[in-house]
Amino acid sequence: MRRKTVTTNNTSPKKLFHRSLAVQVNVLIILITLVISLLMVAISANNYYKAIMEPRKQRLSYLEFNKEVFTPYLEYFYQFFGTEELLDARASMDSDSDSFLDWMENTPSFTSDDPVDDRTSLFLDTISFDVAVAEFVEPIALDIACFEIDKQGTTYRVSYNDKKQGWFSESYEFGHETRFTNLEAQKFLYPSMEKVDSSYLVLRCVPFTIENSEGRLWLAYDLTELVQDYFSFLARSVLYVFILTAAASIVSVILLRHYVTIPISALALSAKKFKPGEDGTYSVENISTVEIRAENELGDLSREIRSMQSSIVENTERLRNMTAAQERISTELNLSARIQKSMLPSIFPPFPERKEFDLFASMTPARDVGGDFYDFFLIDDDHLALVMADVSGKGVPGALFMMITKVILKNNAMISKSAGETLAMTNDLICANNRMEMFVTVWMGILEISTGKITAANAGHEYPAIMRNGCFRLYKDRHSFVIGGMERARYKEYELQLEKGDKLFVYTDGVPEATNAGEELFGTERMIDALNRYAGLSPKEILDGVKSAVDGFVGEAEQFDDLTMLCLEYNG
Repeated sequence: MRRKTVTTNNTSPKKLFHRSLAVQVNVLIILITLVISLLMVAISANNYYKAIMEPRKQRLSYLEFNKEVFTPYLEYFYQFFGTEELLDARASMDSDSDSFLDWMENTPSFTSDDPVDDRTSLFLDTISFDVAVAEFVEPIALDIACFEIDKQGTTYRVSYNDKKQGWFSESYEFGHETRFTNLEAQKFLYPSMEKVDSSYLVLRCVPFTIENSEGRLWLAYDLTELVQDYFSFLARSVLYVFILTAAASIVSVILLRHYVTIPISALALSAKKFKPGEDGTYSVENISTVEIRAENELGDLSREIRSMQSSIVENTERLRNMTAAQERISTELNLSARIQKSMLPSIFPPFPERKEFDLFASMTPARDVGGDFYDFFLIDDDHLALVMADVSGKGVPGALFMMITKVILKNNAMISKSAGETLAMTNDLICANNRMEMFVTVWMGILEISTGKITAANAGHEYPAIMRNGCFRLYKDRHSFVIGGMERARYKEYELQLEKGDKLFVYTDGVPEATNAGEELFGTERMIDALNRYAGLSPKEILDGVKSAVDGFVGEAEQFDDLTMLCLEYNG
């Protein structure tokens, strides 16, 4: 695989971050890895925490405490708390003497009727209390047991800490006037974790009532070492998470760069280079040369890019050839349109020296070239031939057929000087070599200028319209068969008499069959209405008015057929 590097100048770090797929993907990988790792650490830490906490909480929770066993001892201690003897004995603990122990050994019990084995010293009472406590706490491996009681506004306690001193230590906190904790007893009726000074303890409190005073028995597990191990475990785990995340990120960056980023950059560069030249075409030289042979999405993408670019080049070349051919056709059509237009009389007035009549005609093709045509020419000084025709085909075929028919019609008219004979001769010549089986409808009339008489024949064409007394009406003449449809056809003639001021209007079916967007036809009634609207105007103005009426009716709809009209005004 060929590697390509894109060098971009003057690019801000923000844009580089936005454009770098590797950065975005690796940030995502780092975040996912970090979250998953921290979640695993949290789960492990929670399990570790439960492993050291739950068994001890359960032991304290399920512990059944018999207050009757301890009440006699605690009542004795209560009587002795705050006495001068105890204060003096405690003071001796600050010296090197062992008078405190001697004092305990020689101090009698608090009452003469001592119910506890008739012991005679406080020392023996304390040992007996310790034994009772030991029997109680040793089965559950308790670390701390402490009895607190309030007397005359002072809190006293007798405590034992197995972690620090062991049983029967000479350093009993016997009668200390400071509280074991400042915690509320009610909070620890159910075992809970609490930090006391620098120690972490799982505490449970059992309340007593002795001579109307509040007493509390605190039972505790000292978890300081385990909690410290727990925090050390957390710190190591988090450190390992960051190290593993960093290592995974480095590996993913390297792999992603090698297998994803560099191939995508190469594909992006090849796609960027694939652009059209100044002539708007694509070159074969610009087709991507990046080939990723891996059988994955990137490999498929590289092959699809090359295939797509090859197709674009081929289609561009094909389109260029088609455009050139279309331009040639368009040029030829324009030339054909100019040739067709040049064959139709286009200079008006056509016979300026003749004052007996006024004449105007127009043809608007539906395509570049049309199949309709009109013609008028002088056969001699007293006869004017008028022709209106509509070829069955459109476009270039219709235009060619139209030109042939027009030439034949004019030539025959100059020979026969009769409308019916001209159409018959033209029909025979067309039918003799009409392999395309096209036909043409023709209305032809020959005006005798001196009298105003028109001798006409209709070969399947539209009815002409005659204006007399200032009003246009359709003249429904008799139709004969179309030109080119059948050999040796005959065409009957009829006569029209024009008086001074009368007008003749002939047209093709493109006028009444003009269609709007609602597929509604313009129709002969609207055509006659338009003619009568402009009846008093000149032939040119009449045709302009009819064309305007048709355009207003059709609107934005496409022109369906050629629109051809001729109007003659007889001046006498």
